[in-house]
Amino acid sequence: VSTQSTWEQKKVRMAPKKKKDKKERKEAPKKEICSVPQEERGKASCCVTQSCKQPERSPDPTPRYEPPPKRELISTYTTFPGSGVKTPLNDGTGRYLVYEQYTTEADLPRIQTMMMADLSEPYSLYTYRYFINNWPDLCFMTVLCDDSATPQSRHVIGCIVCKMDYHKPGQYGQCIRGYIAMLAVEKQHRGRGIGSQLVRNAIETMRLKNCDEVVLEAEITNAGALCLYEKLGFVRDKRLHRYYLNAVDAYRLKLWLSPLLVAVFD
Repeated sequence: VSTQSTWEQKKVRMAPKKKKDKKERKEAPKKEICSVPQEERGKASCCVTQSCKQPERSPDPTPRYEPPPKRELISTYTTFPGSGVKTPLNDGTGRYLVYEQYTTEADLPRIQTMMMADLSEPYSLYTYRYFINNWPDLCFMTVLCDDSATPQSRHVIGCIVCKMDYHKPGQYGQCIRGYIAMLAVEKQHRGRGIGSQLVRNAIETMRLKNCDEVVLEAEITNAGALCLYEKLGFVRDKRLHRYYLNAVDAYRLKLWLSPLLVAVFD
């Protein structure tokens, strides 16, 4: 039985413990520092302790995705390989079609008249000059010709007007975007694939100029235009409410010409 009183036992428990002197404290082992220069560390004969050698890591089999390298926009005039090739009509008249790139302003009045007859919105002459003068190689015309030398032997029956420029930076960096502004074909010459060929020529020229994607807008009520573009690979990207002056909605169509991601395996 303890002979100490309850108060004495409590006093002993509450008494502060005696701190150890600095000499009595156990000194922690010092970490050995490698004396070899930084570029020589990690080798087999680096040091005796091998304290600086890191364990080898196995390569990560999972792919690492990185954006593709930035491509430069080719701003010089690019000649389409199929420009100027004659395509016979096979209607017994000896006439033929020629797909040409814009070269002279003599065809501008005819292009403006044809666009105003088919498009739902009027455009001023300065709008046409903005597109055609800045990107003449992205303006294609379908010319109906014959072998006579009269002025009437050259008749523009279809035209496409486009542009191409850098787009705002996105998730995968800054891309080069092409834009189809206008497309028109005379009614009496529709159904022969003229519009599709004009779009193909413009897209191929944009591809030669390092274009990444092509966009355009089309009315939701224009079933013929939507069918034409979707056959060429365009997809409906966005619906634009009351986009045109006549309060009709529009679909923004997009065609990707280059991959957005590149898988890099280590």
